[in-house]
Amino acid sequence: MPTILRCVCLFLLGSLLTGQDKPLVKDEDEVSKVAARDPYTDGDEAAKKAAGVVSHAPFPWADGHRTTDIDKVLGENRILWLETAHFRFAFTLRSAAWPDESDARKALQDEVKALKKKLPKVPEKPKRLDPWLRLHLYAQRCEDAYARFHALVGTRDADFGAGQQFLGLPDKYLVMVFQKRSDMARYMDKFCSQKADDSLRYFHDKTRQPVLCVAVEAFEGLDEPGIHGHVLHGVWHLLLGGHGGYPFEMPPWLADGIAHWHTRTLPGDFLNVQIKDDEAVADDKRNEWDVKVRRRVQHETLMIPFATMAQWSDPAGMGYHGVIQSWSRIDYLMRLDPKLVGKVLRALKAAPPADDYVSATALARTQASELVLKALGCDAATFDRRWREWVLKTYPKR
Repeated sequence: MPTILRCVCLFLLGSLLTGQDKPLVKDEDEVSKVAARDPYTDGDEAAKKAAGVVSHAPFPWADGHRTTDIDKVLGENRILWLETAHFRFAFTLRSAAWPDESDARKALQDEVKALKKKLPKVPEKPKRLDPWLRLHLYAQRCEDAYARFHALVGTRDADFGAGQQFLGLPDKYLVMVFQKRSDMARYMDKFCSQKADDSLRYFHDKTRQPVLCVAVEAFEGLDEPGIHGHVLHGVWHLLLGGHGGYPFEMPPWLADGIAHWHTRTLPGDFLNVQIKDDEAVADDKRNEWDVKVRRRVQHETLMIPFATMAQWSDPAGMGYHGVIQSWSRIDYLMRLDPKLVGKVLRALKAAPPADDYVSATALARTQASELVLKALGCDAATFDRRWREWVLKTYPKR
């Protein structure tokens, strides 16, 4: 099994590149000053249980290493550690201001309100998002994504049996959100033998745990809604890959389409897409995916056939138009019947894989295509026609 799952590329709209949403507090020691004590659970076991907090550090991490081992490399009291039912978190983001956009503020207020029901010490209207509050919000978001994934595929943890209860993996999913690129670089070098300092998904082979590692500093001007969307997009990829024990790499169109479908509902102008050099996409129009897809598929020659899409092997090669048409295929299937998508995912991971990971990954691309067409009761050309007609009927012209 390859250790690098794939790089998560992030491209931002021009409006986010102003730097106006940098951390509210510039004191790099802020996290160190608050790391020793979570003010929202404050050592209260009942409060921790109500919030779904299993523990704070120290606890096991991955490949035989513990949080204390990582602290020795990155520095004592520089990381906030938190463990929930299905995730372990490492977090170094400093305080942030509330977003300026009304939809993002409303969404965040709803999240804080939901968190306060579990953690009464959370203020009703906090003036800022302090490090521990941000970490609890990310824990809540990731556990929500985990529950949504179960709902999508129609499973429970117990369905995977003892020792495989994390969607088919033996241990918890890992999420690391760093403020500084240097912290991510040191972690990846020391514990993963990789050179990366922006955003990467990696698989810890010994304990069979996928980790999402992000350094916010790599994306200048990225605001809280943007970080939220980027992290959740990566988490959905972790869950899609880990489901069934990670027997192969998911077909790119299917995994990215599902991840985008679940994160594009979030407020903000983040854009988790690698745009090719030969793709001309205006900065202020990059998030108008429904309009963009409609304008492409009204010209049949610009529509990407499902038979072509289904055999893509390189996620980075999908480009902007490949990604948005993958998202639209999933949009069509989810609006047609979400159970159909869940059925495909369950059957795909239940299918006998090839003997080795590379062969299994290639076979999965064909199996996924066959499963989708079987669920729809049609061939690829008919799927293309039905989807194209639906897009032209459903998506706006402008």
